[in-house]
Amino acid sequence: MSTRSKYIAQFTEYLSVERNYSSHTVKAYVQDLVSYVFFVYGDSEDAIPLPSAKDLRKWVRDLALGDNSPKTIHRKVSSIRTYAKFLVTSGTVSTAIPLDIQLPKIKKRLPSFVKIKEIDAVITELANKCLDDDYLSHLKYAVFLIFYHTGIRKSELISLTTSSYSESKGELRVLGKGNKERIIPVGVELKQVISRFLEIKCRNGVESDFIFCIFGGERLKEKWVYNVINNALASTFADKKSPHALRHSFATHLLQNGADINAIKELLGHSSLSATQIYAHNDIDQLKRVYKDTHPFSD
Repeated sequence: MSTRSKYIAQFTEYLSVERNYSSHTVKAYVQDLVSYVFFVYGDSEDAIPLPSAKDLRKWVRDLALGDNSPKTIHRKVSSIRTYAKFLVTSGTVSTAIPLDIQLPKIKKRLPSFVKIKEIDAVITELANKCLDDDYLSHLKYAVFLIFYHTGIRKSELISLTTSSYSESKGELRVLGKGNKERIIPVGVELKQVISRFLEIKCRNGVESDFIFCIFGGERLKEKWVYNVINNALASTFADKKSPHALRHSFATHLLQNGADINAIKELLGHSSLSATQIYAHNDIDQLKRVYKDTHPFSD
């Protein structure tokens, strides 16, 4: 194995095991690293790939000329910075590598979310499709409900095990990014749905350490989960119809109903408040209500 391949393999393991990143994220980060290393070192396989601010700046300029969006460039640079942290963690270098460079500005976009009345309609439709002991229909219903009721990420949901959930405490222990564990409260409605699903699971003889799994007991595939939510949200007017849209909806609806943004930060598992503040926005319905209630000539 060449020096380059060795470090890429070690970085891949670091992302998967120590950082607990999803397979999709790991693949993207590794692809970014391979792209950067090839740009800097060409076909040379023997040199230890060590990033520098000078090389990173050149790479960013090349990416911009290649019509990569500012958001894509930021993500790619984040991959290289993560790799630089790995080099320190692994002992390859003794001190942190300074990689502070100027990056193109990203236009801020409001997160896409599904309105409450549309969520209610989807939940009703999924509930009506739950046929007696039919495992698949109850699985789809439970998966949708847990996304909306907890705001967890797709990778977090498929990793939930039976030890993650405590019915008596009404708690769900979630292992998020960077192996950071957080506890999410489980309300009465969701507890009932989970209990019902686990009962159907037992009746169908499905045995697995994963709470949500396919009929044979294996963990769910990310693509399958995405398709379930995408199909469920097909009738809505949401810009994006994905598990992440339900995460956005969870946070937005909490904020609209008066939840403290710091509490939302903890529920979402964000490391900084800045990541949560994107939800501090108003939709047009809210603006109309404010206008009607406060402007003297609104009528």
